[in-house]
Amino acid sequence: MLLKKYGRGYVQGTFDLFHVGHLNLFKRAKERCDYLIAGVVSDELNEVYKGAKPYVPYEERAALVGACKYVDEVIRVDVGHDDKVKIWEQHPFDCHFCGDDHGNWGPLIAALHERGSEVEFFPYTESTSSTRLREELKKRILYHEDDVMSFDVFDTLVTRKVATPRGIFALMQEALADENLLPGLPRRVRKGFCDMRWYYERVAREHWQKDNREDITFGEIYKCLGEAEGLSEELLQGLMRLELELEERNLVGIEENTGQLKKLLASGHRVILISDMYLGEKEIRSLLVTVDEVFRDITIYSSADMQKGKWSGNGYRLVKERERLDIFYWVHTGDNKGSDIGKAKELGIKTVYYNGAALTRRESELMSKREEDAALQLAVGKLRLRRLQGEDVSLDALPGLPDEQEVPFGLANRYPVGVLADRVALYGAGRMGRDLYALLQNRGKKVVCWVDKQAEALQGQELPVETVEGLQRGGFEQLVIAVKSREKADEIRGELMAMGIAKETVFWSAC
Repeated sequence: MLLKKYGRGYVQGTFDLFHVGHLNLFKRAKERCDYLIAGVVSDELNEVYKGAKPYVPYEERAALVGACKYVDEVIRVDVGHDDKVKIWEQHPFDCHFCGDDHGNWGPLIAALHERGSEVEFFPYTESTSSTRLREELKKRILYHEDDVMSFDVFDTLVTRKVATPRGIFALMQEALADENLLPGLPRRVRKGFCDMRWYYERVAREHWQKDNREDITFGEIYKCLGEAEGLSEELLQGLMRLELELEERNLVGIEENTGQLKKLLASGHRVILISDMYLGEKEIRSLLVTVDEVFRDITIYSSADMQKGKWSGNGYRLVKERERLDIFYWVHTGDNKGSDIGKAKELGIKTVYYNGAALTRRESELMSKREEDAALQLAVGKLRLRRLQGEDVSLDALPGLPDEQEVPFGLANRYPVGVLADRVALYGAGRMGRDLYALLQNRGKKVVCWVDKQAEALQGQELPVETVEGLQRGGFEQLVIAVKSREKADEIRGELMAMGIAKETVFWSAC
């Protein structure tokens, strides 16, 4: 299909350490328009955006971009002048071309559409990003100079074949559709397991993560699920085994970092693994050795065992104490900008940021709506693995790609519907209530009664909403409060109890 070609196009970036990824962006954009404008971010604005000035100063970056044969005009994008709508007003363009790696583009897309301008995304190649080049330079210096190297585990040394961690739960739910697997497991758990596993992990954290505890254990998650759903110890052990089996089956090594780890060990460096994870050292090691035997004897610290996490800094402090480390000679590599990079830097630990296993922006948005879709989890996960092998692929490579513009559920798209009863009443018809009503219908739950205090006005919008008094007819097993605010939910819960509705019937969970 021949794509529409635009008159004037716009791209924006820092374009630091000019590389082939930048060249590809300009080339693709120029193929889609007659005249290409490149907005080059100033040193000062980049510091606002990323907390650091670029390696190459603005004047040199602008000169390099201007010398590119695909670019027709270069403009400076500075602090206070970076609003893309205002840039459009000063330099009108028919389409803004950008990489699909990050950003909340919804509001900008809507604003530009109002002005007759489009936004198009191109695949973003992480392997050639300026951030990746900077981290590679740091790695080559630090990995040779310092003595102690610690690594995060998941999405740093290994990743999963599924797109997100919840993909393992989606695969479990798919496997549990076979009623010969774990006989006696309630049908409700089989059908709603993906939501239940995620939801009861959160409940377990609220219950056990108190006092000085900073993490929970794998067993505590399943204990919480078992108590709520009335499962025997035998069934719980079966579910735990299934999860670990699927984790093992879907684990893949990240060769770039495991290879680097082996080189460090061979050159006499001390290597430690530190993971913020509900799995303990024993489970983590059991998984890792299926990927590579190099992990059999490496020291592993898990927040589940330590009850201290990297996210607070206390995990690093405990490792420092137990291993008698000198922070001056310590380098930590990880994928989480907060716990692996920011918190480590606060303590004086040198860091190397790795995000080669990250999903693109488009992939993240798509999966946030469809995390329970096991087939899509594997398909998007496969794209990630192909990028790790050096291929330049995006969602466009997927056959039968779901419509990304369709947003079936907004605020409610992560609501744990699988935890709910089959027959529910829904309280609230604001944005979240409307989204949740559609989600409940889509997932096969029977909405016996949908109520709202503004029922009469909402009925004028052709919504099947009743007055709150409609709840007195009963007929539901559970009443779901569809509001985001805990304070508002508590207020509604009090009103419901005054109506004689049992407290244990009322369910509220912020998304």
